[in-house]
Amino acid sequence: MRRQFVRLFLGFVLVVAVVVGIQATVFMVSIHRQRLNWTESVFQDYLAALSENLSAGLAGRSYSMMSLEELLLRSADDRVSGLYIRNPDGTVAIAYGMTSGGASLPVPHSDEYEGMGPMMSSPSMQRTHRQISEQGFSANEMHSAVYEVHIEKDADTASLSVNQQAESQKHTILLPPQVKATDIAGSLVISYNGEVLALVDVLTFTPFTYKNTGYLFRGLLFPIFWAMPIAFVIALMMAASISKRSERYTQGIQRALEQLSSGENGVDLPKTSIDEQRVINDSIKMLDEHLDQHKRSRQAWLRSISHDLNTPVASMKLLLDGIADGVFPSDEKTLMAIKRENDALSARIAQVVLYSNLQSPDMKVNKEEIDIPSFIQQVFSSLTKEERDRIYLDAGEASLLGDKDLLSYAARAMLSNALQAGEGTVGWSIGKNTMMFTNTGTLPEGVDFFEPWSKGDASRGTSGSGLGLPITAQIMYLHNGDATISQREGEVVVNLRW
Repeated sequence: MRRQFVRLFLGFVLVVAVVVGIQATVFMVSIHRQRLNWTESVFQDYLAALSENLSAGLAGRSYSMMSLEELLLRSADDRVSGLYIRNPDGTVAIAYGMTSGGASLPVPHSDEYEGMGPMMSSPSMQRTHRQISEQGFSANEMHSAVYEVHIEKDADTASLSVNQQAESQKHTILLPPQVKATDIAGSLVISYNGEVLALVDVLTFTPFTYKNTGYLFRGLLFPIFWAMPIAFVIALMMAASISKRSERYTQGIQRALEQLSSGENGVDLPKTSIDEQRVINDSIKMLDEHLDQHKRSRQAWLRSISHDLNTPVASMKLLLDGIADGVFPSDEKTLMAIKRENDALSARIAQVVLYSNLQSPDMKVNKEEIDIPSFIQQVFSSLTKEERDRIYLDAGEASLLGDKDLLSYAARAMLSNALQAGEGTVGWSIGKNTMMFTNTGTLPEGVDFFEPWSKGDASRGTSGSGLGLPITAQIMYLHNGDATISQREGEVVVNLRW
């Protein structure tokens, strides 16, 4: 039972692990999508604010890197964590703010950078002071969307257009190890009258940056992780409970089967509310009934076969004792009487042997196409002319596939029974793997004609051994068919189908 407990426990744990794993995966995917949507939303808001600020003074302003830097900082809200402002050749010129994780944004070490005038700043972002060597920057392929901001201005007109760059035009940028390409929410290419002024990479905070939002997400995630050990404990308790109940049920079934194997009947089965176990109980009850029926049948067999075989033996003993005592003369008539009894005994023993052989697991039938005329002749060869004259044969649609010798034995047995039932005509119809036998008579009630040594009244004959129909039924079983006997309008009908 320990193995069963382990299997149940592991099964419950596996189910729980799969469910929790699916929940965790769905949660993480959802969080990732929310983060991407957040980043996209922040960048679009920044782009809209920048476009609005650029449009506000478009007519009366000439744009340079300095004036552009002011507008870039003014357009950022507190959700934008940092800005990388690059020269047209892609090198970093200025960096503001920090990464989403709070690390400062480094810039390449440059004397020009150190000699710059007063640093521009905004309430939300400060210009970075940290410098690293150019070797600290590595090339990374842009993953975020790139927008082109075109400012066109002449003496009479001024216009602003914002277009998203085609996917195939994404470029490679230099980033420090503190920043990954996926950290950049979006990039801008700002040009003035066809000349690129600057490239701008926008970094944003994530929802987890904000304390309350982080608490909310962690509060949603922690129950999933806490569910795993709680589920393990529940799985342990359920496995122990089910295995215990299963152990009691199994022990009850074991005791019942041991009683059946020892020859006892009417065994007590453990009560259960599980449908599958109820099916097992019903099957064992059916087995119990069949074994009891077979036990009674075997007892009836022993009584019947003892009586059936003892009759010719007793007759022969009586005749032999009579000859020895001089009561019967030792002549041809007496010897023929002894021979008849011996032949009857031999025939009944042969039927018992045949029935036993047909029930052997090793018994196989030789199925082949049967020649109908030779089959009929083989059946009729054991009948007298008077008996053949009483048989009405219908073989117009005959087509048989099977063991010729066994099927001819079955046909002879059925014809012999029908002929003994009365003096009337006997019908024999042969079809496609079917044979039907009819004779005038009435079937007695409560008789199982397919049970060995079972006999009806005189309508089916009393001189036989009672093995004709059982042997025939076994032959049909070996042919994957069946045998039935029924009453139909004053006639007894036996059908063989395979």
